[in-house]
Amino acid sequence: MVTELLSVVTKLLKRLVPAPLRAPARRAMLFLVPPARRQLRRTRHRRNRLIRRVRRTRDRLDRVWRKRLEPIRLRIRLSLWWYLGRRNRSVETSNEIHLFNPLRSAAAGAPLRTLHLYEQLKDCAEVSLWSEYEYNSNRVDPEIADKYPVKRIVPERFEFPKTGTFVFVGTRPKIGRWVRYTNPRRIILVHNSDITPEEFRRKIEQLSKGGRREVEVVYASELMKRNAGNYPGYVEPSLIDIDRFVPATSKKEPSAFTVGRLSRPVPHKHHPDDPALYRRLVEEGCQVRIMGPSPSLEEELGGMEAVTLLPMGAEEAHLFLQGLDCFFYRTSEEWLEPWGRIVPEAMACGLPVVCHNRGGYAEIIEHGHNGFLFETQQEALKILLLLKEDRALRERVGKEARRTAEELFSGARSSELVEFYLR
Repeated sequence: MVTELLSVVTKLLKRLVPAPLRAPARRAMLFLVPPARRQLRRTRHRRNRLIRRVRRTRDRLDRVWRKRLEPIRLRIRLSLWWYLGRRNRSVETSNEIHLFNPLRSAAAGAPLRTLHLYEQLKDCAEVSLWSEYEYNSNRVDPEIADKYPVKRIVPERFEFPKTGTFVFVGTRPKIGRWVRYTNPRRIILVHNSDITPEEFRRKIEQLSKGGRREVEVVYASELMKRNAGNYPGYVEPSLIDIDRFVPATSKKEPSAFTVGRLSRPVPHKHHPDDPALYRRLVEEGCQVRIMGPSPSLEEELGGMEAVTLLPMGAEEAHLFLQGLDCFFYRTSEEWLEPWGRIVPEAMACGLPVVCHNRGGYAEIIEHGHNGFLFETQQEALKILLLLKEDRALRERVGKEARRTAEELFSGARSSELVEFYLR
């Protein structure tokens, strides 16, 4: 650029300036070249910034309009597909069973219940697992995706089930408008989420298309049924594998009484008073093992010699439970546990459970017989220290806990469950 500019300046000087004045004029012009270059550079940078800003604004507007218009376009496409094909669509009575859940975590209660239903039903019927999620949301847990044939719902390509028995596990996950353009033989909603009665009614309204089709409700516990306003439904606790969750056959004697807890590593699954309780137990000579501690637990208890903190999934759940003397469970006041399947799993392992009297699991615990329920921190500490000193009490309550699990999750109950979904 400089060379070209000098060439142009030289030609102009030859034409316009007398020969004696050309050298001084040329030096003056060279003095002005650097400022001109800087000005040109600034102008070019401003132009490029403006171009980038315009492009970003255009892309942002495109995304906004696409986000707003895409649901409308999808609704029109689904409506046309549904109504134009309706006259040629014969009534189908497919016996296929479709299980719906986002399946984002292999440790959460709703995905585990979905997978357990799949295992129970797959030998008796044609069963499919479906996951629905938005573009930027979490995908199916890789641990689940590697073991199970999970299908993704894609309304834009009309990839969703049209007939059969629809089983929606969990009332919290969102359900797309695609469900309006289906003709299921049965619709079953498994209510195991801590939501308001109004949210529950809206979910029923959506699935029933304003009351035009029947929705059967399965409750995870009596607590969930009461919280839903006693809407008609069938109470069925989430089944567990009592052949996997069994008492330890040759339990190694620990160096100290071990209290354990297993949960997801999220704050609402742990009570803010738990760290103080665990520290008090350590002072009394107990050991504490927690798999899936919350960040606050790691911060407050990390480094304590008698406390073992394990990441979620570090051990198989049944093996972790079999290494304990007692199981403790309490959640935050912000979270009402709909059922809490880990509690009956601990009971099936022959452990005395000490649980806060606030959750669906409390319905199967008879205080002092097959477990213990408490209201306050002092009550919990008293029960745990009593179990520490009385091994006979631990064994007696643990045996009753196992018996309760066997009655609750017997083969007959599993058969009843299968019959309900197959009918």
